[in-house]
Amino acid sequence: VRAQSKITLRYGNAGNAQTLSNTFNAKLFADVTSKTGGAVAFTIFAGTLGGEQKLLESMALGSLDIYNGAYTGTREFDILYSPYFFRDGAQADRVMQGEIGAKASAVLQKRYRARLLGTGRLGTYNLMLKEPIKSFADLKGRKIRTAAIEGCIEGVKFFGGNPTPIPFDQIYLALQQGIVDGVLTALNPGVAGKFYEVCKYVVASDFGVALDKEVISDTAWNRLKPDQRKILADGFKSLEVTDYYDIGLKQKDADLASWAKANGPDSVIRLDAGKLYEELEPLNSRLANEVFGPGAWDAVKKA
Repeated sequence: VRAQSKITLRYGNAGNAQTLSNTFNAKLFADVTSKTGGAVAFTIFAGTLGGEQKLLESMALGSLDIYNGAYTGTREFDILYSPYFFRDGAQADRVMQGEIGAKASAVLQKRYRARLLGTGRLGTYNLMLKEPIKSFADLKGRKIRTAAIEGCIEGVKFFGGNPTPIPFDQIYLALQQGIVDGVLTALNPGVAGKFYEVCKYVVASDFGVALDKEVISDTAWNRLKPDQRKILADGFKSLEVTDYYDIGLKQKDADLASWAKANGPDSVIRLDAGKLYEELEPLNSRLANEVFGPGAWDAVKKA
């Protein structure tokens, strides 16, 4: 009877098993399995099933149950990746708990027949470059890999760069072959993926807040009993603070140290980013009000 009632959910993320996103989920899933007495189990696919877009589409088609990643293909989530849309992860969390977060989640539900379990604050988005820069203005004319995410693309364009969308699982090869001059991605997966082997420099100054979406298909959600749903949802919300956000903040220095160890102390570039929030406000104000309606940017700032 126990074997027949057991539910096994398939989880996918484009990064390898060492990324913060996947170590978090390994802990979350072990906790859920324990609290459900083994009735709910998980199979983890970390970096083995393709890029984020493919994973999300697989979930929508039913071959994957839970997706974790940055990509959603929706403007409501994509514009949040524009540089300095948020001052920090704490503000991002407050916004996602409000009306803007609710609107974004509703779009996700309608498009993919799936629900948002939560948003994982992975840390910062950072630039990794083959050649150094002295200011963000030096990005002009450079081909920078971005995810197929509007905020990332608009941010690179703002500084005159040439955004080049490439799936996460193809970044290393693109850098190695010189297809792009650099990459914009979350710092922790970049270090876990050893991008420092094919890209000497990293800009320590933030270029955005990394927000992983944890999404479960309606089909998978409906297979769970009400108490099992609560254990999963509450588990994500509780662990996100300690094992996503807090660890992400602490991990940044360690990740930058790993880069410096591989390429020398001069490989970590620190720029003055103090005025970037104000400089990018016209772009972010336009995106927010365009996607969420008039007054949306004021709501973001109030948070």
